Amino acid sequence: MTQGPANSLASTFGPNAQLLPALGATPADTLATVPALWGWRRELWRAPAPGMATIAGVPVFPVQRLHPGATLGSEGVCALHFRMQGQALEVLLAGAPASITLLADGEVLAGGFFRTARAAGVPGAPLNAPNSFVRIDFGSAAPRQLSLYARSAQGPCALAVAADDSVQAWDRSAEATMAGMADSYGGYAGVLWAEGGPLWEAAARLGIPHLDLSAVGGTGYAPNSAPGFGNPGDAFAARLPSLTASRPDLVITAGGINDNNSLALPPYATAEAARQGFEAATHNYYSRLREALPEALLVAVGPWAPRESVPPDAVALSKADAIAAALAAAGGPWVFLDNLRGGWRCSSGASATGTGPWQTGTGRVGAPTGVGNGDTFVDRDGTHPTVAGVLHLGERIAEGVRAALATL
Repeated sequence: MTQGPANSLASTFGPNAQLLPALGATPADTLATVPALWGWRRELWRAPAPGMATIAGVPVFPVQRLHPGATLGSEGVCALHFRMQGQALEVLLAGAPASITLLADGEVLAGGFFRTARAAGVPGAPLNAPNSFVRIDFGSAAPRQLSLYARSAQGPCALAVAADDSVQAWDRSAEATMAGMADSYGGYAGVLWAEGGPLWEAAARLGIPHLDLSAVGGTGYAPNSAPGFGNPGDAFAARLPSLTASRPDLVITAGGINDNNSLALPPYATAEAARQGFEAATHNYYSRLREALPEALLVAVGPWAPRESVPPDAVALSKADAIAAALAAAGGPWVFLDNLRGGWRCSSGASATGTGPWQTGTGRVGAPTGVGNGDTFVDRDGTHPTVAGVLHLGERIAEGVRAALATL
């Protein structure tokens, strides 16, 4: 994998390169519409108006899957699926930095996502050149089925292949789809993805190729007292319309760590008002989610607990119980994953006995205690997961969902 010069439309395939779509002031297609490629719910992808984005003086139309709140926002990923005969391809990305996950015939290229150039498997310079092509060379020409997940500050604009190569859309509409609603945990990198946190790592383990995500740090089911996070329009329920528009088969919601259900802090005058406000917010969220997606599998995880409390923290447990009650009240199919006590329960009535919290100990990277998994799974800030932590939490989510699904 190599990156071309910044602010350049020069392709390594030369002047006869096939560009999908063709670039121009008023293109007939964008990546959201070009027939030779396929993407999940491409009609929801957004491209700028003509003249709003240019590279080397040429108008370009990068695509993004946006999830706006009132003052804060997030974005999913515009994944492209296609069959190709050839040795190499290029993706033109607007802005920087670039991150790319590529699956070829079901295998993840190099075992994970790219944020750097690579030669013979060795990481090189970061993919930080803005407005440039990134070339992916397989080493030999062959027919391949490819799924490309590419992101940058403004998004992917086009694919390029050699003049005598062929590209056809790969329709994967019969396969499962997943969306996630989360706080900052959803924005952390794992191994396969540069974002998506434990939710997308779980989806990969469940074999789900179509992913969407609304993850905004500092947010939760209800507005909170932290500066910049008190607008109800940024809370989970307010961000539902853009997420449910994609009609996913599975929605995983992971939140609560930023919520207040026990303190007299704005916007609540008393601790009791905080409790009632949180419970009302969870019920509102899951009832609206179920109304929008009457047949989807709804999965909820309790609030993250990066520092284990022995016995379990009563406030965190009360949040988890409120989330589980709201989920159940919304109606099935649903699965509640109890990350604080272990185990799960679902709308079929089946359950698994708790085996203890997912996050254990009070250590973190840089301040280990020798007890629990926090020493390696919790980052230096004491709150967010390391890559190993993201993988661990993703595995626990996938294990619980898979086991519960067998009973539904």
